[in-house]
Amino acid sequence: MTLRISNRLTLVSFLIIGGLLSGCTGGEGRAEVESPKLGQCKSLLGAQNVEAAVKSTGGSDIEVSGTPQADALAEGLVREAKQWKKSDLLHNSYTGCRMDAYEGEELSGTVDVSVKWSVLSVGMMDDPKNSRTWRQVNKSVYVAPEPGPARMQLLAACAVPGATASQSSGLPLQFEVSGASLGAELRWELLRAFAQSVTEEMGCATPPVIPSVLPAAA
Repeated sequence: MTLRISNRLTLVSFLIIGGLLSGCTGGEGRAEVESPKLGQCKSLLGAQNVEAAVKSTGGSDIEVSGTPQADALAEGLVREAKQWKKSDLLHNSYTGCRMDAYEGEELSGTVDVSVKWSVLSVGMMDDPKNSRTWRQVNKSVYVAPEPGPARMQLLAACAVPGATASQSSGLPLQFEVSGASLGAELRWELLRAFAQSVTEEMGCATPPVIPSVLPAAA
């Protein structure tokens, strides 16, 4: 009888200690550690903007992809601009930051921020077909508040040193932010910050003037 009690106490003690150790390890495993890429997205787009965007998705687990580094994005864009000819209609699209939010196994939302050289020239903005979508902000910046569902775009002229003279007006930059969970104000904040970060890094001969507030419709 004494032996059974002793064995039972030993087993109980083992389970208690094991549970405590497991609890400690599990606690460390659950500790939220920000991924380096999410930190880079915050530097590229603004920490408050990224935190608000992530919160809007309703997900607790965030997977980040893309190239959230302004210098790396600028390098690719500048290289393309220097090689550009008027006959070129295909341009690379660069994902600055894509955030996929999950709740459990379910995808709860996606926020995507990208840039490319546009197939639209500044001169094409006067075309009635384009003027219905694009709103002129100033002589070098145009905004499309909602060219498609949950999207916002910004067109910015940027003369790249070393590129052909017609590149600035013939090949403007086109920035885009998409995300169904984002409101118009947050879309604009992400878009504005992204465009500002990239154009500053590119060293445009005449930097585009990007307003801090989304311009109202005329």
